[in-house]
Amino acid sequence: MTSTDLSALLSRPFTLAVAARHGVGRSVVRRLVRDGDVRRVIHGVYVGAQVGDTPQVRAGAAVMVMPRGAVVCGRTAAWLHGVRVPADPRDAARRTAPVEVVVPVGAVLPRRHGCRARTMALAPGEVVRLAGIPVTSPLRTAADLARTSDRDTGVVVLDGFLRAGLIPPAALAGLVGRYAGHPGCRRLAEVVRLADSRSAGAEETRLRLALPGAGLPAAEVGWEIRSAFGRVLHRFALAWPGALVGVRMTEDRHWVRARQRSIAGQGWLVLDCPRAQAGTDPAATAARIGSELRLRERRNAGDLAA
Repeated sequence: MTSTDLSALLSRPFTLAVAARHGVGRSVVRRLVRDGDVRRVIHGVYVGAQVGDTPQVRAGAAVMVMPRGAVVCGRTAAWLHGVRVPADPRDAARRTAPVEVVVPVGAVLPRRHGCRARTMALAPGEVVRLAGIPVTSPLRTAADLARTSDRDTGVVVLDGFLRAGLIPPAALAGLVGRYAGHPGCRRLAEVVRLADSRSAGAEETRLRLALPGAGLPAAEVGWEIRSAFGRVLHRFALAWPGALVGVRMTEDRHWVRARQRSIAGQGWLVLDCPRAQAGTDPAATAARIGSELRLRERRNAGDLAA
């Protein structure tokens, strides 16, 4: 084998059987691994060390050693669709999350390090191919994750698919009926009810879901203030336009800070909210926002009384 042929082999995942067909024996692969030129992606599948460790590479490796008809699903499928989702709590101690795969009903459930497989029936329209990899469709992927995750994570997932335009908002109406009878269908119905494509990220979604627990009224999501010519002057993650109070996500690490700002000729109370804080402790963040909102309302009432 020439160096060019070897480079072509190492540029994508391969098994020992594939290597043998290219004239590269098991001992050579072991030597390449030992020398650091090749790494193991999952048990039984290798790739050149120069190839990045991405969900696409791991998913492509997994389907090579799964039973015929295997399809990438769950969180791995979401990543392949371009939607970042919260990690599975079961994988908190893992350096790399396993590739999630579904195999046809009746197939032997494989047990392979680096993969998490389950048996499930899929309709023909629920499978698509991304870069040659069979993956559950956006609608099926979102429905599966919404059914099997906690409520807030499910809403984060569905918001992400809606925001990316992978699921038409009109499709939500039939989503619950489509998967009626599946495990977790009640959770799916709740998630669909709470989903909102205007949310710009997971932190905004989690903060929005924490508002009722802090005794706060529903907020406008992704509220935009526009000029007379339609230009967006400002976007709030959450806003109460009647009270002229808006929440703006920031990247700093300070607590929620309030400041007055004139926007489009109106005096808004802008609450700068650390994005990381909203994601890790949305309840406490919502409580802080609530105290600022109630203070604003009391001041407004005092001004009217005067």
